[in-house]
Amino acid sequence: LRSPLKHGSAARPSMEELNSRHGLHHISLVFLVIAILVQLWHGFAALRRKVELWIYGVVYVALSKDGKFQLPPDPGKCAGQAKKTKRIIFVRHAESAWNECFNRGIGPLLPIRILSVLVQEAALLFSMDSRLLDSPLSAEGLAQAQLLEAFVKGDDGEELRKLCESAVFVTSNLRRAAATLQIGFGRLLKGGRPVWILSCLQEISRNLDALALAKPRCSPEVADWSGGSLRTPETGRLQAAYNLGNKGLGLHGGQRMEAFCEWIFSDCSPANLQPTIVVGGHSLWFKTFFQVYMPHSAYHQCKIAKLVNCGVVMFDLELLEAPDGTRVYRVVADSVTTLYGGFEE
Repeated sequence: LRSPLKHGSAARPSMEELNSRHGLHHISLVFLVIAILVQLWHGFAALRRKVELWIYGVVYVALSKDGKFQLPPDPGKCAGQAKKTKRIIFVRHAESAWNECFNRGIGPLLPIRILSVLVQEAALLFSMDSRLLDSPLSAEGLAQAQLLEAFVKGDDGEELRKLCESAVFVTSNLRRAAATLQIGFGRLLKGGRPVWILSCLQEISRNLDALALAKPRCSPEVADWSGGSLRTPETGRLQAAYNLGNKGLGLHGGQRMEAFCEWIFSDCSPANLQPTIVVGGHSLWFKTFFQVYMPHSAYHQCKIAKLVNCGVVMFDLELLEAPDGTRVYRVVADSVTTLYGGFEE
């Protein structure tokens, strides 16, 4: 007869139980190794993408002529008749991390801000995030976008809400513009309303923050601020069919603006379905657009000053047909109306 077990002792596990436990340990170890390899793969893929952009960015800074192009003929002198008219609403992005670092004046805090952003950039080295490349919204920028959201929801935003009921939403392929549009107009984008990404709206600049992390036909990764935590927005589906990727070294901003005008008046574009286009974009792109397409003799602040962060301005854009059959685009000067924020002093 077996001797009874002493109080507090346990039966020894059988060989089958030991083998089962070892098997579970081996499976767990395999899954752990796979997870680590996947993370390493994504990390090195992100690093490779960033190295490519940094190299391209250095070359672009040195050789690009993005903002240097000849103005087209004065649209104010076109004798053609207006064939189509679209209502355009420009929405400038909120403050970005790049703006926070470099656009707050030159003073004793500038070196500290630069050091801080470089440390943050190093910490993000193996992720598809960056403070400098395709610079995202800063904390102040997130607060500005929330103020825009409050305006759109409130009584003062009633006119803007009505205009957006029959509008197509578009944004540049840079994260700060897409995030501002999705946060500021989140209520109007609920239900998966599409937001079209147009690479032709990419900012006119040689700076690194104007290079997009998103690849062609891909959407930028943007975030919303809710309840103190960062999350992916559930409003507005970003559609990347018209995102052709980063601006080319041999191209300039004038060509992108012409492409935008062609897109909104195209019979094959989503913009053909609605009379109003809401555009999430950038200050230099917007200012240059007014300089190019507003009659050269017309004076307006929009031609000489930038929109403030989250500024919203509305105007009518005409498609005219010149006597020789060429297409001419013209901003109706007296239609320019500030809806929110205004222009910098």
